[in-house]
Amino acid sequence: MTITLNLKPQRNALLRGFDNEFHGLLEVKHTQQGQQNSPRKSLNLSIVLDRSGSMAGQPLFEAKQAAIMMVNKMRPSDQISVVAYDDTANLIVPSTPCSNKQDIITAIQNIHEGNLTNLHGGWIMGAEQVATKKNVKSINRVLLLSDGNANVGLTDVSELKNQCSRLAETNITTSTYGLGHSFNEELMVNIAGAGLGHSYYGQTSDDLMDPFNEEFETLLNTVATDLQVISESSNNVDLELMNNYNVVENNPNQLRFKMPDLAENGEAWALFKIKINLEHVRNQRLEVLRCNVSFRNNDGELINKGPAKIILDAVNQNAFSQISEDEKVRLRITEINVARFQDRAREAARVGDWALTEFFIREARREAKGNEWLNSVIDRLEVYAKDRQRENFSKEALYSSDKMNKRLVSDDELNMNYSIDLESSKNAYLRRKVERGKRFS
Repeated sequence: MTITLNLKPQRNALLRGFDNEFHGLLEVKHTQQGQQNSPRKSLNLSIVLDRSGSMAGQPLFEAKQAAIMMVNKMRPSDQISVVAYDDTANLIVPSTPCSNKQDIITAIQNIHEGNLTNLHGGWIMGAEQVATKKNVKSINRVLLLSDGNANVGLTDVSELKNQCSRLAETNITTSTYGLGHSFNEELMVNIAGAGLGHSYYGQTSDDLMDPFNEEFETLLNTVATDLQVISESSNNVDLELMNNYNVVENNPNQLRFKMPDLAENGEAWALFKIKINLEHVRNQRLEVLRCNVSFRNNDGELINKGPAKIILDAVNQNAFSQISEDEKVRLRITEINVARFQDRAREAARVGDWALTEFFIREARREAKGNEWLNSVIDRLEVYAKDRQRENFSKEALYSSDKMNKRLVSDDELNMNYSIDLESSKNAYLRRKVERGKRFS
């Protein structure tokens, strides 16, 4: 197993005599060498299911089926607990090795619908169960599902985020699953972001299996956790992180942030916008940016990589015009820009300004150019906009944008073509879906 660190500029030079604004791309990449089997992290999970009244019938049935699928795929040595919540939280299965699966499955099958939605109470109980068996060699995660709004107990989004963030500092992370059209997507995405997990949703209960399967494949194939980046620049450089990662420290010369866990054959990435005033672009070489990355491997050991550096010469206009733009950096710039247009379109749709929504969709389309995958994503959003389906549009735009900011990427994406067959052959966590709330097909 090899994890490599690479830092590359948009163009491999600075333009002398001008203000320079460009991007740099940090890549943290895993490559599996040969047929060697890397050690796998053990799993320490709590599945927290919403059983409020609105989940009655097919939604609760499908949620339970997804939970049972997770149990069936877990190894006997993995730890599992199950919590169900309505206006109160109930411990259905205390944290236990996943060896007697039939007893765990029976307990899940016996969960019935209840009343209101104490999301915080359910999450806290799940986190407490994970904490009892926490280990540096395990992935310790709460999987939280809801189809509604938190309306009992703690409901303040900022405080929920703060608690998730503090818990993530102790290496207990949170992933969220929204179901249907009534849940609070900002709450669920923000909880997962602060909790350093993943956010998913399904438009119908039938769409839930995909995200559970994607999460499980990610967990099973994780090769590095607790990824942290320290990026350093001189006083002459203005640095901005373009992804919506959790920023831990942001000083004039140092930016420290956390990236998602790295899974097998995936590449985590961060995009920086870099500005340098013309008076600092002289004849000597200039170190623009350096990055160091730390993470824990599957044995729980802290590994440090770096520094990776961008060092550039300043050249005249003629020489600069001959230097081509790096294709991979351009691809990531395009994706971040499309994500931001989706965010703006969503804001407009939330207040019913469909003319402005459609304007930002057109801008996203102009940015995507010949990228078939991004255009397919925009196609789906355009349908919701034309039909004035505000909730559908809002959720799909938010989840799509969030995923574009944080997703693991695969090696083949420089090809602008998009093939369902090719995507199907990848691990679920590397697939580029065109609609986050629908089953991949």
